[in-house]
Amino acid sequence: MSTEQFHTNDEHDVDVWGKHSNKGKYTFPSFDIATILKITIPKITIKKLPEDIIIENTPTFKIILDAFNEAFGIHLSPEELLYSRSSFHAFMHLVETCEIKRYLIISEACEDDYIRSKKRLRDKYTENLRSLERYYDEIIRTVYRPREFSKKDKWVRDEMDHFEQAYTFTKASFQKDKRESGERTFEHPKGVMEIILREFPNPNIKKIILALLHDVQETFPEYADVVRKFYGNYIADGVNELSKKDWRIYLTEAERQQCGEDLEQQNILFNEVRKFLVSEHAERAFTSADKILETEIVAAMDEGQLQRYRIIEKNIKPYMKRAKERRDNDYFGHLDTLDDNGLDVKLADRIHNLRDNSWVEKEKKIRTIEVTKKYFLHIAKKRNPTAYRLMMDEIEKFETSVSK
Repeated sequence: MSTEQFHTNDEHDVDVWGKHSNKGKYTFPSFDIATILKITIPKITIKKLPEDIIIENTPTFKIILDAFNEAFGIHLSPEELLYSRSSFHAFMHLVETCEIKRYLIISEACEDDYIRSKKRLRDKYTENLRSLERYYDEIIRTVYRPREFSKKDKWVRDEMDHFEQAYTFTKASFQKDKRESGERTFEHPKGVMEIILREFPNPNIKKIILALLHDVQETFPEYADVVRKFYGNYIADGVNELSKKDWRIYLTEAERQQCGEDLEQQNILFNEVRKFLVSEHAERAFTSADKILETEIVAAMDEGQLQRYRIIEKNIKPYMKRAKERRDNDYFGHLDTLDDNGLDVKLADRIHNLRDNSWVEKEKKIRTIEVTKKYFLHIAKKRNPTAYRLMMDEIEKFETSVSK
């Protein structure tokens, strides 16, 4: 991928970017015109285009997107493309270039339908980005203006491009995912970002980007390389530190031997359902099977598959419980090693989870409070008194409600 590098103002380097920022440098995707003009596709003639066609599901769209991805060394899906300002405008420039160079020929009979389809695509993209706009000015006002910077400064605009890319990338990643409450999963990273921006002292763009991305790698391990490539080592390392590892890693060798056959059968069952979802649902035509979440897999199971799943889950449960306890000790036990940016994101994440629990069973709420008291309060009191106060408020609300 073609990239450009920039420097933040050296005087404010540590303040804005964090102590591991490598002197304020990072690489950022640049969809340069020269590369777009060199892209070629096989000649395509569109003779018929139904009025209600979803253009991003057509073979023509896929061919052009594949050429775009190959040219820039990326792997954007149609959904991800529609959530990214820079990549969307570059892609549409490629489409227009293909039309001008006659790689893409639109017959006169369907020219109006083609224009309408492109307009619907732009309208969908605009709707996707609408929620982002309200944060732009708020970040400028809260993060940069107190330091006497504005969006007129080039490096501020570059950093805001980085924020926008993180926002749209996260929203696209979690587009089809919902929490147990039924709420969009994206509401959680967005809520963590809002706590950083609106309630914690000293917000900066690194914390905001970490807040947005903190669950992406945990949910989609295959995105680890994408995060590193797009957002640099500091953000990638921070996301990695904030991501829980798969509980299976924490099984002892003896436990692995005892439940290994059940784990293998579970994997076979999951792959069986993944293949069905990819083959039967048109909206997943260009989606990797690996990105389909366990909740979606279970929801798609037929009665026989669900019965197999429940038997396997029952057999695995005691091993999973012990492994998750070891993981928690490892995961929460290193909070004091996080830098201020990573720690603030983890504290904001905990506060959001404490608040967003009206749908959670009482036992799980109690467990969340216990973990908060054991791992979070002492470090918050020492390094972020605001977070400590906010957590104590939520704990007191819960304990008061239980005592009534």
